Amino acid sequence: MVDFPDRVSPLDVVAEPGMFGADVQNPKIFLSENLCGSLVQVQAWPDTATTVEKAIKAVTKLEAPTSPHTASSEDISIMQTGPGRWLIDAEAEGLEDKLRSKISTKNGAVTGLTHARALIEIKGPKAEWVLASGIAIDFDVTAFPVGTSQISHHHEIGVTIHRTGEESFDLYVFTSFARGFWHWITTASSEVGYAVS
Repeated sequence: MVDFPDRVSPLDVVAEPGMFGADVQNPKIFLSENLCGSLVQVQAWPDTATTVEKAIKAVTKLEAPTSPHTASSEDISIMQTGPGRWLIDAEAEGLEDKLRSKISTKNGAVTGLTHARALIEIKGPKAEWVLASGIAIDFDVTAFPVGTSQISHHHEIGVTIHRTGEESFDLYVFTSFARGFWHWITTASSEVGYAVS
């Protein structure tokens, strides 16, 4: 098993708990950072997708989605992020090693992203409004249903967005851009008031 260093939050210095913005008594946005136990990208080669999908199922007990719909259980989510490519978020550590044991390099690539992504949760009645103010996709639930994911960007900052509920989203952002993204999302949220936990 690979020995990874302890997770360090890229937002520790800036994500101060409390209530901020225009309406601190009744915030419309709730923000938090969640540290993944394991975050892994799996890429199949053009002719090995079926083999890799079977390996993902053997490890996670979930079918790898072949559409924007996310496969989820209580402690794991699998998002398709491209043809034959999945982002897998698990609460438990060790997922990368388990996938590597089932997926050989002739069938695909397994890349650990646990230390390379920050996970920001945004929820609240104005979550769609805040996200739409800086990310050019339609956040209406009819266009972006619960349980689906999309890849987009805020200016130069790439983000994978998983809609987890009517008013809640998980945002996966490159660690090196996490503070810049946090600055934008808190600035946008300040107009309606936000709480950080």
